[in-house]
Amino acid sequence: MRKKKFSINNNIILFIICSFLSVILFFSKNIDEFQYFKVHFSNFFSIIFSPKQAFNNLSFIESQNDSLILQIKKISEENLNLKQRIRTINTYRDYDKKLNKLIPNYNFIPAKVLNHALSNSTHIFNVNIGSKDGVSDKYKAVINYDGNLVGKTWVVTDSKTEVHKISDISFHVYVKTDKDVDGQFSYKSGKLGVIESVSKHDENLLNIGDIFYTSQSSNIYPENIPVAKVVDIQNRRYEYELYIKVEILADLNSLRNVFIVSR
Repeated sequence: MRKKKFSINNNIILFIICSFLSVILFFSKNIDEFQYFKVHFSNFFSIIFSPKQAFNNLSFIESQNDSLILQIKKISEENLNLKQRIRTINTYRDYDKKLNKLIPNYNFIPAKVLNHALSNSTHIFNVNIGSKDGVSDKYKAVINYDGNLVGKTWVVTDSKTEVHKISDISFHVYVKTDKDVDGQFSYKSGKLGVIESVSKHDENLLNIGDIFYTSQSSNIYPENIPVAKVVDIQNRRYEYELYIKVEILADLNSLRNVFIVSR
């Protein structure tokens, strides 16, 4: 019975001590030492939990950074596409005026190159327009955006047209210079061809760099389409004609868009 009483007394004493300490803490909240203790006590727990907070912040920043990188990449790609479109527009915006000045009184039907023949010996490519788009079934001249001769239409279907390139050994076209030196272009190899049937009397009318254009002698090609540039002139002793080597003006390997010339 005494033990129980002693135990109760201990609880009462503990309660009194705790109450006393609570009163002291309540009335001592303005004491500098106590404030100093609270600050350092708070800093202690801040230091303990700061690595976790820093890691969470770092993870969030890393996630935001990845998102920004993806956005920048997307914007950069869109910017490149816009620049390419602007360059294309600036290059071709006045093509109709340019071509009409070069070849007046003709229509120019735009076409996209679909594919080139797989065989190197077959100098043909296909475009995405045909008879339903106004392409005649008769042979017509085909030019690039610079107005240079590319070839002629070959086979025409409803929705596609096969184009015979100028870079074929069987390709020939009558040509002339701006000084009315007449001849015939024939393809040889690579980007090179020759101008045949030019008299030696015309040697003084020719220079390296002169341009040969289509002439009126052709029923397929309108007059004045640029064909090739003179790169070599030889007056061979035992031949009756000049040997004139020329370079094709059109870049036939990078064609993407062409025009079919029609009335």
